[in-house]
This record gives sequence, C-alpha cells and structure tokens, in this order.
Amino acid sequence: MIKLEKILGIAAVIGLILKLIGIPGSMILLILILGTLAFLYYPLGFALFNRIGFRQIFKKESYKGLSALRIIGSIGAGMAFSVVCSGILFKTLHWPGADFMLINGLVPTLIVLIIALIKYFKTKGKFYIGILKRTAIIGTLGLLFVFTSSLTYVKIRFRNHPDYIKAYEMYLNNPEDEELLQKLNREYLKTKEDKEEVEMYPEEKENK
Repeated sequence: MIKLEKILGIAAVIGLILKLIGIPGSMILLILILGTLAFLYYPLGFALFNRIGFRQIFKKESYKGLSALRIIGSIGAGMAFSVVCSGILFKTLHWPGADFMLINGLVPTLIVLIIALIKYFKTKGKFYIGILKRTAIIGTLGLLFVFTSSLTYVKIRFRNHPDYIKAYEMYLNNPEDEELLQKLNREYLKTKEDKEEVEMYPEEKENK
C-alpha cells in the first residue's frame, strides 16, 4: 500500500499542476486520484501506517505487538489526512464547503503532529517518522490551499481570460445575483471555445 500511496501522491501533484494550467481532462483525473487517496487514508490508514498489506488486514497475527492506542491513533491520523485531501479536491474544483473541510482536517492533523513529535522523541520509532513525513506534506499542502483564495486560483488558472476573472470577481461580491451568475457561466463557456468561436459569441447572442 505504501507504493500505491507514493504513486497517488505524485499523480496528485501532477494532476494539480495540469488543472492549474488548464489541461483538458485534469478535473476527472484529480477526482479519481484524490478520491482514491482519501479512501486509502480512511478507512485503510491504520493498515497503511503500520505497514499491513491488503491481504493481511483481516489476519489477527498482523496486529501482534500493536497497542490499541497506536491503532486508534492511526485511524485518527487517516481520517484527518483523508479530510484534508478531500478539502484540496473541493478547493481545486470550486465546490462549496472546501475551506470548512480543510480546516476540519488540518486541526486534527496538527494534533497528530504534536503527538507524533512527542512519541518520536521518546521512542525514535520508524512509525512516527512516517506519520511526521505525511503530516508535513499533507499539512503544508492543506495550509497552502486554505490561505489561497478562490479568486487567486482563478487569476492563475484563467490568466488568459480576463473577462472571466472580472465576471468571477463581480460574482463573488454579490453571489445572490442571478444575472451575474449567468454572465459568469457565459464567460466560462467562452474559455472552452477556440478564438474564432469567442469572437462570434456576442453576435450569436444578439441574433438569438
């Protein structure tokens, strides 16, 4: 499972970059990758962190030497990482509740970090090194997305479409305005068209 985690982690970073520069199909790719990664951390985080393979999950001997507190802690860490991954996905795709989800994932992640640090200094165990590495990577990405506003992301993602950026900013200032929402949707559609179609768009609207 550790190899799968690394592959998904690398793929998630690549997917985020592709989404940021506007590569077609990157949204579906991100949903699949981050969704799978979130599922891997919860409910399978306890097995992943303790290096228990898929085939050994239901074998009693796999948990020999593992304390109940360590298993509970692994489950808690997996849940926290899963929520952060889901929050990153929501923020990237502009789905509602992204910031709420990120904060609710980062708070327990901070608690996991503190406990893991204390335990590591006491035991120097490899288990806690793995938790600390994951906490550093996932926590940093989560914080980055929390402090990056949706408008900033849109300005980067749609840097070649100033009309869409302007429409998005106006909509943020008055999200209940249906006319602004329609305008935002029209400008978004223009970002998906080629240059000739964009130039013809106003004429088509007028003819209709």
